[in-house]
Amino acid sequence: MEAIKAGHLTKRKNQAVQISQRYLSDAHTGEMLFFAGYILFLWRSVWITTMFPLGGLMTLICVPLAALFVGLKILLYDHYSVKQFLLLALALACICLVLRSSGSINPFFWLLLIAGSRNIKFEKILKVYLAINVTIVLLAFCASSLDVIENLRYKTEKRGIRNSFGIIYPTDFGAHIFFMFLTFCYLKGEKLKYYHYGITILAAALVYRFSNARLDSGCTLALALLFSLGNWIVHSRKVSWNIKILWERGWNKLGMWVMPILSVFSIGITVIYQRNSSAWQALNEIVSNRLELGRRGIDEYGWSLFGQPLTLVGFGGSVGEQSNYNFVDCSYVYMLLRHGILFVVLMVVIFAICCYKNRHDRYFLYAIALVSVNCMIAHHIIQIEYNPFALALLATCVREKSREEQSVFTIGT
Repeated sequence: MEAIKAGHLTKRKNQAVQISQRYLSDAHTGEMLFFAGYILFLWRSVWITTMFPLGGLMTLICVPLAALFVGLKILLYDHYSVKQFLLLALALACICLVLRSSGSINPFFWLLLIAGSRNIKFEKILKVYLAINVTIVLLAFCASSLDVIENLRYKTEKRGIRNSFGIIYPTDFGAHIFFMFLTFCYLKGEKLKYYHYGITILAAALVYRFSNARLDSGCTLALALLFSLGNWIVHSRKVSWNIKILWERGWNKLGMWVMPILSVFSIGITVIYQRNSSAWQALNEIVSNRLELGRRGIDEYGWSLFGQPLTLVGFGGSVGEQSNYNFVDCSYVYMLLRHGILFVVLMVVIFAICCYKNRHDRYFLYAIALVSVNCMIAHHIIQIEYNPFALALLATCVREKSREEQSVFTIGT
């Protein structure tokens, strides 16, 4: 009798082991874990950019659960070579030192999502991003129009009335529009039509007219022009092969260097900014006082290897005046002050590797170039609710080199 019971127990144990092994070898289960965490984190992150209330309990639930799901996916379903494991451990150690020194948890979640996206289709990640962003931003727009939540309206002498449409600030609304259109156009790629460019240009004009978010409306316009020009050069029969080859090879070789160059330029020009120079003052006016604010932040806090806590006061969430406004908007300068030299280097290297990995995907290179320019003025570079493109580091590519691109390079050799 005892032998029979022992046999049944052994059989059940074997069945349990087989079931667990089957689930642990199922990539789909790992993908579901990643998206469970990604959706929770992204939903909360986009939601807090709106005027909708968010209870502390929801934050308490969403953030740990998101970390748990993505962490389980990494631990149970991802397999790394020794070199990959050492690089990931080195990056994690850097993030932990940044967390300890600056008290900011944002770099940790940024790196966690990047690591968790390993072998996940980047196209799926972007489609989920679009679905959540479009739903929440549209809901906030409608709710603010119906007075369910407040439409913050900032009255200025030179720029008129600036509407935020249910988002915490007009420039944040503009940033959502820019990044959503950028993601959409990247996914469409060669399938973009004239009406897509027209709608994008119209969106840029409306953002400028009603929110006066000059940076984001300008970047949205540049998005339409760059993608349309790129598609025209590559696909038009009126363009010579020499121009096609020059365009393709130029982006292929130089695309990965756009962010490193602009990050160094942004930090450098802030450091050498001279308050007493009329020429510098004119440039400072053009960039809406960003140079002055960045230099003030450097003078007050300096920079360190692993970052530091900052006390920065910005607009957003209220139409009340902020007499002590000192927010540093430039992503590169802000990252330098807040998260330190080491993190800035890590961040730029990650985006550069993303570009190198996707060097035959000219649409990805267009996107990162536009993000790099936008982040010279705005501070959204590692905020997943705005910029999801760093997740391309370990995710599977949206598109490989096309036959047409292969023929261009073959003819040119």
